[in-house]
Amino acid sequence: MSLRAYLTLMAFGTIVAAATFFLVIYRVDPAAAGALGFTLLYLSLFFTVCGLVSILAFLVRIAVHRDEMLSRLVGLSFRQAVLFSALIVGALALHAHALLSWWNSLLMVAAVTVIEFIFISLERKPNVSQ
Repeated sequence: MSLRAYLTLMAFGTIVAAATFFLVIYRVDPAAAGALGFTLLYLSLFFTVCGLVSILAFLVRIAVHRDEMLSRLVGLSFRQAVLFSALIVGALALHAHALLSWWNSLLMVAAVTVIEFIFISLERKPNVSQ
């Protein structure tokens, strides 16, 4: 997939997710919808935030790291966007159930940090021969 196709598909998916998010907010009654309504709300929010952060992080990375491979920047931006979106949606879900506290937030940030460090440690370093 070309970079242009990826960015177009990601932008289109983000717009659809944002439209779904606003549709759920304005059209779904939380009391009547039950768990399905909240699931749709959190999923659409996750995909919206993930798409926005992924695109913005990729554009910032292109501006800062001009010598890196674009495929590596896309993968890194997408992975961190997924982790950040999971952190945001998880915090909002805990807050909705009155379970969010400073130590829950700290544990979630620590878990995301550990996951990111695992991904960083698993990346292959190029073998430089002399």
